[in-house]
Amino acid sequence: MNKKLLLEEMNANQVKNVVNNNCIAFIVLGSCENHGDHLPFGSDFIFPMNLAKIILEKISNNDSSSSENNYIMLPIVPYGVSIHHNDFQMTMSLRFSTMISLIEDILESLAKNEIKKVLVINGHDGNIASIEVASRNLKDKYPDMVIACLESWWVLVGQKNTNIFNVWKGLGHGGEAETSAMMAIRPDLVDLKSAPDQIIPNLPGDDIRLYWRFSELTRTGATGAPKEASVQKGQEIIDILERVILDFINKMNASNWKYGVSTSNFE
Repeated sequence: MNKKLLLEEMNANQVKNVVNNNCIAFIVLGSCENHGDHLPFGSDFIFPMNLAKIILEKISNNDSSSSENNYIMLPIVPYGVSIHHNDFQMTMSLRFSTMISLIEDILESLAKNEIKKVLVINGHDGNIASIEVASRNLKDKYPDMVIACLESWWVLVGQKNTNIFNVWKGLGHGGEAETSAMMAIRPDLVDLKSAPDQIIPNLPGDDIRLYWRFSELTRTGATGAPKEASVQKGQEIIDILERVILDFINKMNASNWKYGVSTSNFE
């Protein structure tokens, strides 16, 4: 990057020049769990971490988009709520209460440092409930805080382009989309030869949610069709998410991170 935007790499003087009420903070949340024999345990934080860096690289190279605001990326959170994966070896899981408190404490720390503009990039389905609870609690405490979240990129990409994937809209844990994404950003960590055959869980549909344990869906630690993955699909995933996130940031910057009635001229 042209300038330091990662908090863990910045010194006190550099932080002083960035952190104020015009600062936008990126929080990356993931998990550490089995993703089949072909993907690393850190897939859920490795991909969103790299995605966030790509976004910040684009922003830092575009003076017009970064002139009004500063940006900072917090150290990643590599653990998440993975209790539904506990039947698989070396699942590192936080309790819901722990995850909620962790996110609340991070948001509270940002608020105390006058950072009220936050974008969460999440890489793990088990974190979604905790993110919402923590964000609503902090929004209640700090009404002027703006907390946005990319909750489930693996669902979004299949909705944005229905022609990318061959099977199950790319869905699956370590499936077509997630494997493609990892092939695009860390091909050295993908062993496609060891990917399991296609596993589409037998579920009654999407209208009513089942709260399953992952071992009820697969014996491999993965679902979906990872053998359908490719670097090209992974790059298309990155391109989609890059456009979505940058479009959101640009629109929020244009309104000074105000929305709803706060953008109206009446009281």
